[in-house]
Amino acid sequence: MYFIRINDRTLPTPFFYSVASRDIASSDSGRSDETGVVHRNRIRRAVKTCDVKWRVPGSMLQQLDTDLSAEILHVSLLDPASAGYVDCEMYAESIRSDFYQQQNGLENESWWEISARLTEY
Repeated sequence: MYFIRINDRTLPTPFFYSVASRDIASSDSGRSDETGVVHRNRIRRAVKTCDVKWRVPGSMLQQLDTDLSAEILHVSLLDPASAGYVDCEMYAESIRSDFYQQQNGLENESWWEISARLTEY
């Protein structure tokens, strides 16, 4: 079992993982008249996002950065709502690196917390 595969490479098991789906409505949707009723024009349904966090040693930082840096990521992710895996094209945004724990004074052995949001095109 894996949580995320990008370009046929399985990423490390995250310690935080959250998948969401949202619909995209057109710009003319909303409560724009006196009735107070929502007028919704859905143009796309179930666009996936995946918030993920890893704690990895410094020796894995470069590979994880490479995995997340392509403009288009071919992703296979575990989607609890569909009770299986979903394949989609995504991009990574809000990538954050936080120092977590120093180990033996060595950069490659120290631990980092990496977080990102993967968003479906």
